[in-house]
Amino acid sequence: MVAGRDIDQTLTLTGTLRPRNQAQVSAEVGGRLVRILKDDGDRVRAGDVLAVLDATDYRLAHERARAALQVAEANRAHAEAEEERAQNLLRTGGITDKDRLAAQVSLKVAEAGVAQARAEAAIAAAQQGRSSVRAPFTGRVAGRLADPGTMIAAGAPLFTVVDDSIFELRAAVPSASYSAMRVGAPVQVAVDSAPGLAIEGRVARVSPLVDERNRSFEVVIEVPGNPVLVGGVFARASVAVGRLTGAVVVPPGAIVRGASSEAAEVWVVSGATAAKRAVVLGAEMADGVHVVSGLAPGERVVVDPPAGLAPGAAVAAQDAPVAAR
Repeated sequence: MVAGRDIDQTLTLTGTLRPRNQAQVSAEVGGRLVRILKDDGDRVRAGDVLAVLDATDYRLAHERARAALQVAEANRAHAEAEEERAQNLLRTGGITDKDRLAAQVSLKVAEAGVAQARAEAAIAAAQQGRSSVRAPFTGRVAGRLADPGTMIAAGAPLFTVVDDSIFELRAAVPSASYSAMRVGAPVQVAVDSAPGLAIEGRVARVSPLVDERNRSFEVVIEVPGNPVLVGGVFARASVAVGRLTGAVVVPPGAIVRGASSEAAEVWVVSGATAAKRAVVLGAEMADGVHVVSGLAPGERVVVDPPAGLAPGAAVAAQDAPVAAR
């Protein structure tokens, strides 16, 4: 006997899993690559040193800038002493006001020289620090693009780093399902590369725009990282979009498939005889198939009908209802 039950409505989406963040790490300065500290597949934390360039020239430039800063500071100290001396001599009439102004100008020039030397020393220190190539975020090295001993130009790519703590699946969804899609909705994700593995994800973003060309919109699903997941694998996602109450559900064995995927029939027991009836199917589950139209709760159907069953054939009804949930 056909029974009504509550079922969760789901929408199946497919797409490719991609890391949430992926960056190509390049050399910020030029130089010879002298050491590789991380290689393909290695895990890294944000700020970890991936590789080291020869920093000799940058170290010497930094030392020269520091020396120039010391000279500028000494000039400023001398200018301060001269300016103070000029102030004292002006009070006693030992110099003119013009000489005092000249001493003040010399002090300002010396202070500007210190500021410039300090900035140049900071730039030199930064350049020296950039000889160490660092990870931009926590993740894994997906590719190393240069070998030790290679002369590297500024901007040359050295590594590809991915953040595999969160993956994203982007999928196009028909516009008819827009109202059913909710940010935060739970998602069950399965990947072909790991049969049997079910991962809980969630809808992270829903595009506010429907593409006029294909009448679909983009949904981004976040999937937490897992040791067996890598970027680029094909994934299937089942998104919970609602709950249908009192749905008509029949055992999978009661469905007789037609020539096309949309065509389906069931054998209905009317009195003591069997009759074939076309039905429209909805969601298919492991223990039952949702019949959208063509059947009503309380009707009896034939499970696993024999191939020779004909309309009007006598049948003996045995109640085996699908339990309501």
